[in-house]
Amino acid sequence: MDWGKYKLELCTGPAVIPHLSEIARLRITIFGEYPYLYKGSREIETKYLRAYADTPDACVFVARDGDAIIGAGTGVPLRGEPATFTAPFADSPFSLDTIYYLGEVLFLPGYRGQGLGSRLLKEFEEHIHSLGRYRHLACATIERPEDHPPRPDDYHPIDGYLTRAGFTRYPELRVTLPWPDLEGEVTDNTMVFWMKELFVPPSAFTP
Repeated sequence: MDWGKYKLELCTGPAVIPHLSEIARLRITIFGEYPYLYKGSREIETKYLRAYADTPDACVFVARDGDAIIGAGTGVPLRGEPATFTAPFADSPFSLDTIYYLGEVLFLPGYRGQGLGSRLLKEFEEHIHSLGRYRHLACATIERPEDHPPRPDDYHPIDGYLTRAGFTRYPELRVTLPWPDLEGEVTDNTMVFWMKELFVPPSAFTP
């Protein structure tokens, strides 16, 4: 994909494997920032990302500056996620079989503010649309109080960006996940889902 001075590569299936270590490093670095405050490990992250090589329709976008990976986007059919994560959808009007989950769009700090995240999201949506099997795109954001002590003064929640990108927040669709914080303590963290309807011809879902 032509991104000018940068390069964007779509990887699916076994093509994901060569990038696992670098994407794991990227996730550890970025998710250590506010608001996630997650203390990851290369072993856990690599094992988690390996599922993207094995799950049908899963995908990974890799953004490069020269040979260096400076950003990534990952996605998987929501049906392929653990039941503990998809439980909020049990009594919702949405069908798990037609939701695609956008796991993340990540860029290193020096590459933010250039519109690269919006461009990657556009490529991501076009790819999912081309599959012809999904009605909705979902993502999840972490809930933090405005007076959360670690919150930086210059922190801007992603909510406004997601709204401009066409996502709608569903506060009733929430899940609590444990992960190790920067002090190494496992804490519970609440994630709220956002949904965006994708245009897919009705014939794609006709039996």
